[in-house]
Amino acid sequence: MKANAPSLIVYFTACFFAIGFNFLEELALLSYFKSIVLPSIFVYYLITNNYKIDMVKGGIFLFCFIGDIFNFLKLDNSAIFALISFLCAYLFLLKLVFDDFKKLNLVKKDVLSILIIMFAIGIICFTVLSLKFEKMMLDFSAYIIYGITLSLLSFFSVVNYIKRGSYAFFNLVVMVTCFIISDIFFILDNFYLKLYVFTLTGIIPQVLSYFFMVNYFIENDKDQTKLNSD
Repeated sequence: MKANAPSLIVYFTACFFAIGFNFLEELALLSYFKSIVLPSIFVYYLITNNYKIDMVKGGIFLFCFIGDIFNFLKLDNSAIFALISFLCAYLFLLKLVFDDFKKLNLVKKDVLSILIIMFAIGIICFTVLSLKFEKMMLDFSAYIIYGITLSLLSFFSVVNYIKRGSYAFFNLVVMVTCFIISDIFFILDNFYLKLYVFTLTGIIPQVLSYFFMVNYFIENDKDQTKLNSD
């Protein structure tokens, strides 16, 4: 068994039980297993990457962990602080993805694809932000910044995948898709209408997104190493 295998087994086990206890509405057990999800996949990444991590990736893990902590606490302002924490994580991610985007060789024939991607992402963002949030606790501009950040992250991720088509960018696109689904239902559940189905639908892509995020980190590092050695 590889050194990183136990932490990956713990991660998927924690995901399975977190989703299961969410379905059964066992909130105490849900919080216990969900608290294991991010640390276990973080350990998996550290072991796989020979215990090396840069400040940007460290910041992503840190702010995701803080966001999860606020979600566990269920205090009056927990949803707000969770939103801010995940926004910070997305900004760090955006930095990584934009660095990859800058290395692409875009040509004129890519313009149509880029415009279609921009239009599709813009429609999704506008549709969600145009809802009448009855429980809004922050100034609406905060949600606009959050939506723009996630939209930019989605845009650069999809363009990277279309141009490169690598396994690293496939994981990136799946990760961002999980983020979008999770965040839409998180916002609907906390700021629009409290429904059990929103909570359940939001947690599944959220816990799984970390696996694809770590895969993106690992595979992209391998790709960069190959490019530098050529």
